Amino acid sequence: MTNKPHEPVWSRLGFPHPPEEDAGRGVGIVIIDMLRPHQTIRHLGSRLKYISVNQDLSVECRDLACEEPDDADGDRGEHGLMALLLLAHEPFEAEGMQYTSLAPAAHFIVLNHQAFREGEGERLKRGIGYILERSREWNIRIILSMGWHALDVVTLLKNTNRNSTVQALVPALRHGILVVCANGNSSSINIMPPAEFLAVGGYNDHGFAKAELHSPHPDEPYGRNGDGHIRPDILAPRVYLPVPFCETYEQPEALSYFWGTSGASAIVTGMCAALFSKYPELQADTLRNVLVDCGVSFEGYDNQAPRVNAANVIQALGEGYFINGTPGHAFPISVQNPSISIVSDDPIERALALSILLEEQRCGRAELWAYTQDPSSVIRKIAVKALHKPDSADERTTFWTNLREEQEGGVRGWYAYGLLQEATENEVEYWIPWAADPNWSVRWCVSRYLDKVPGFPKLEMTYDPDEIPGKALPVLEWFERYVEDI
Repeated sequence: MTNKPHEPVWSRLGFPHPPEEDAGRGVGIVIIDMLRPHQTIRHLGSRLKYISVNQDLSVECRDLACEEPDDADGDRGEHGLMALLLLAHEPFEAEGMQYTSLAPAAHFIVLNHQAFREGEGERLKRGIGYILERSREWNIRIILSMGWHALDVVTLLKNTNRNSTVQALVPALRHGILVVCANGNSSSINIMPPAEFLAVGGYNDHGFAKAELHSPHPDEPYGRNGDGHIRPDILAPRVYLPVPFCETYEQPEALSYFWGTSGASAIVTGMCAALFSKYPELQADTLRNVLVDCGVSFEGYDNQAPRVNAANVIQALGEGYFINGTPGHAFPISVQNPSISIVSDDPIERALALSILLEEQRCGRAELWAYTQDPSSVIRKIAVKALHKPDSADERTTFWTNLREEQEGGVRGWYAYGLLQEATENEVEYWIPWAADPNWSVRWCVSRYLDKVPGFPKLEMTYDPDEIPGKALPVLEWFERYVEDI
């Protein structure tokens, strides 16, 4: 779109000027993630606490900021490091652009509960309990959860209160703490966070503040969660979120980029911390409401979540905005008898019922094939994922046919994944056209397919929707030569 350097995050969120040095002062932010030592966070000193919950539920708390990096860590903890840097990096200049973080004066508590491993829910409860015991000392106002779904199957639906992360964070919500949550990075998922969390989706601002340049992200998940509630609440930039270079240990005056709704939810967290410090009496529910009410929606976009706009929020708060109380939501959809709910007119009730039937192994392959024709893409994703892969030549033909005919990117992703399982070199003509698909999962499958065959080119993956055609072009040009040589 342009060769100009990407603009600072604060301007892209709509702040009229860079955050002051004391932005976030007195506000405690919990980041649920791993973190590794790095020279870019040494300035935080004792304002950074790193809490680890061990398998035996014992808790360790240490000042990690000034610890020496360990090369053995590799990129472990890089995700948490980038989130932290979006919130509180030191000011720096790159490519003639000045970069300032969002809540540089806040206190940070990074909680590593060994997510995505058995027993994660109990460890998270233990860690959250440890933090809440010190919530007054640390003035915990915000918890950032970027991988909230943890070990859940991302296509199967269930009521969100059955999720171990949701259960562990109930005490924090009762304390009036704002839980900010990433909504997910691909339309291939069905599972989305509960209404009690501020769910942050993303859009493509192409790295710039000017609204005329902004567009919806082509692979953005949105819709109703397992309770039947619309998600996400708001949208924030999810591309080219700049931080000081942190992918190796020393390289000053260069940029790294955080991506996805992890990045979007991190910058919204920083925005909220800055507002909490500016308005100390501001309550979490009031802040949630004003963020949504003052957002700016895309015209003609089915996802009705608005883009967050800091200038509008600051103006509203300055004029005395006050709507307290959690936004109202209907009671969660309940399935008592999946055999009855599976024929409901409500697609979420059907999806809940189908998920139960699959968990109880009460749904055969012929029934799954029937559900691949359901009008709801939520049902189709569940069915195709449950089929896993073709079990005959005829089924493989049907997978390819359905992949070509499917309009919803997330469903295409699961067809591609099934076809990848036993893909052969002679299918190359079927795979190559999907190299430029907007769905991440589809392109990932093309990339893995090309990796499987010696001599085939590589498809470079990208988080930037604008780069997808360019990354696919070398593969498409190679295929033209490949066909000519046969």
